[in-house]
Amino acid sequence: MDSLDVIEKRIDNLNSLLGPIPANDSQVENLTDSVLSAASFLPSASTGHLVDGSARDNILKMFNKKDDLEALLDPSYLDEKQDIRAKEIYINTIANDLAGSFETLQKIKTLEPTLGAEYFRNLPDVSDQLKKMTASTAEQKQANDLLEESLVIAMQRYSEIQSGIKDSLRAMNDRLDAIEERLAERKKQDDDV
Repeated sequence: MDSLDVIEKRIDNLNSLLGPIPANDSQVENLTDSVLSAASFLPSASTGHLVDGSARDNILKMFNKKDDLEALLDPSYLDEKQDIRAKEIYINTIANDLAGSFETLQKIKTLEPTLGAEYFRNLPDVSDQLKKMTASTAEQKQANDLLEESLVIAMQRYSEIQSGIKDSLRAMNDRLDAIEERLAERKKQDDDV
């Protein structure tokens, strides 16, 4: 849609809101015609040929506000205001993140001379060695896990063996007690005879 079409529609809307405006010669003219006739009247009025001093001052003040009126009639005026408001909301939303990023950038700037020093640029590439060390560490972890599992199994087996030995010793002790009791009874019987 062309800007002039938008302005024309806005003026037509104003016409419908205000109704017809009576003209000087008792005919009805629309708002557009009234604005055009006023526009032709303003230059002569501003020079003072048709009006007195105070009216001329008022007209000059209004004439100076012509740019503001044109800005308000511009179809993109509201869009620009809304865009500015949307940008303001967006900036307020990300203000904390921006502040954090700014602080980080400031720290980087202060560290930049140190980080950009020659001895940091000449560091040897040790990425292959790091990969080998990582692989070696993984293998060592697997070996440790297997050893730990073997130790747990050995400890369980030791516990089972220890329990078996205790049970065997208890059984042997019970048998020895039984044998001692029998021997004591025989001795008692032999003594009684």
